[in-house]
Amino acid sequence: MRGHRPVTEVPDVVGLGAEDACDIVRRAGLVPRGPEGEAEPAPGIVVAQAPIAPAGAEQGSEVVLWTQLGPGSGADTTPPPRPESALLPA
Repeated sequence: MRGHRPVTEVPDVVGLGAEDACDIVRRAGLVPRGPEGEAEPAPGIVVAQAPIAPAGAEQGSEVVLWTQLGPGSGADTTPPPRPESALLPA
C-alpha cells in the first residue's frame, strides 16, 4: 500500500473567520484553498466548505473554503443614499 497518505478527519470550520479556519485546517494536515483555485480563501466568515466535516481526507488534501464578509467587517452592505438632485426630474 505504498503511496497512500494517512487519513485525517476534516474539521468543521463553517462560521469561523477565514484566518482561524485556515489555521485549523492546516493543523489537521490539510491545505485550505479558495473556491476559484485561489491559494487562500477571501477574508470574511466561512459559510461553506468542501469536503464537509467530519469526512475523512488524506493528509495534504485541499479543503475549499467559501467566505463572505460578516458584520463588523467595515463593509457597507447597503448602498449609499442618493443625493436629492438625483431624485429631481431632468
